[in-house]
Amino acid sequence: MNDHFEVRTDCEVPVATVSDSDAQPSFLRVTGGYIAAVLIASAIVLVAFGTPTDGYLKAFRFVFLGCALTFGFGLPGFIVTIVLARVLHLRQWPFFIIAGGLDGFVALYLLLRQPPPFDFCLMVVPGGMAGGLAYWLVAYHRRIATT
Repeated sequence: MNDHFEVRTDCEVPVATVSDSDAQPSFLRVTGGYIAAVLIASAIVLVAFGTPTDGYLKAFRFVFLGCALTFGFGLPGFIVTIVLARVLHLRQWPFFIIAGGLDGFVALYLLLRQPPPFDFCLMVVPGGMAGGLAYWLVAYHRRIATT
């Protein structure tokens, strides 16, 4: 196992960033990463669509429906991304950001059953990219505080 530590001393608490190129995230990290990705992607898309302001219950339903749709329709692309990352040993954040953007497009295509309009792509693809980064931060990026 190749651990590379970079110690930052410009902080109040020194932080070491662990970069382990051969490590596979655990099932718990993968699951937590997917949940974080869904929440972040849904939040960005819902901000782009505009959340209803005429009542808390209607806004809650809107947010819940957005998260449920993102969770369900994003899952096939997420599984493909995880399999590709494991088979090809891809651990870098750009891979997951690009895969998240593509997954957002594929999820929108699965939802609409036709090529999505360009306006929807401008809302969904950035959400997927942010979700890909959120997944990488939870599943792969590890920070250890040193004393």
